[in-house]
Amino acid sequence: MRSEIYSAETSQQCIQLAVKHVALHLAAIVLLGCPCYSGSPAPDLQPSANDLMKDVVANELTDRMERSNWLYRVTKVVEQQTRTQLEVETKDGPVHRLLTINDTPLDSAQQQQEAERQEQLVRDPSQQLAVKKQNDADELRLENFVRLLPNAFLFEYDGWDGSDLRLRFRPDPAFVPPTMESKALESMAGTILISPQQKRLARVNGHLVENVDFGFGILGRIAKGGTFEIERIQVSSSHWKTHLVDIHVNGRMLLFKTINKQQHETRSDFEFVPQNLDLMQAELLLRSHPY
Repeated sequence: MRSEIYSAETSQQCIQLAVKHVALHLAAIVLLGCPCYSGSPAPDLQPSANDLMKDVVANELTDRMERSNWLYRVTKVVEQQTRTQLEVETKDGPVHRLLTINDTPLDSAQQQQEAERQEQLVRDPSQQLAVKKQNDADELRLENFVRLLPNAFLFEYDGWDGSDLRLRFRPDPAFVPPTMESKALESMAGTILISPQQKRLARVNGHLVENVDFGFGILGRIAKGGTFEIERIQVSSSHWKTHLVDIHVNGRMLLFKTINKQQHETRSDFEFVPQNLDLMQAELLLRSHPY
């Protein structure tokens, strides 16, 4: 009986991870580089869209070896509240300082609570260790999903959007998902915008064209019609960062628990910080940084 409960809990956790991370993994697309295009090349001079994406993925897996840390402003909707915070990436994972709630600055009590939270984080590194483990796990999922992209989708050229080259993607019927998380890729379609001058992917728009069933629908289902949008901006001569994440996904899990993943997050005002920044240095930076 215990093994059955454990199995059910494990399946439920996998489904939750699929909902939480699939769109995040698609955001990994926009970390990729690609061959430069200018004008409208003749059909016989450009590679197939699928070959282009293979080159893009190869470049991404190489470029991921080069890491950089950044400080930026984050605005996101959390439980019907709009929260703005200052976040900085460190060698121990990301840390943040809450600035406003629903565009209202923190009152004295909230400021004190936030200061105590930050102090506790420095005194008890085990809390930040959990954050770092989760962040590292997310990064590993991103890399694994990037590897799947050329096999999971069929790509085709779809003209231009301003100065960006547009590709359309749809599920490849021959794709066999190696994990439960990657199963959602079978039902995704949409468009990708490539910035040819910087050899980067600037935007991904997609939606679920079919229900995503886990265990033939018995363990759970992500409903058809869910949408996601990822937008990237250039923050230095060689770096691009995610500016917008907008996700709307619904469904149910084991025992009919409702899935409702609604995420809207923007990031702006990027500033480069040292790669070896530690927790204490990060906290001092967050406290002294103007906002």
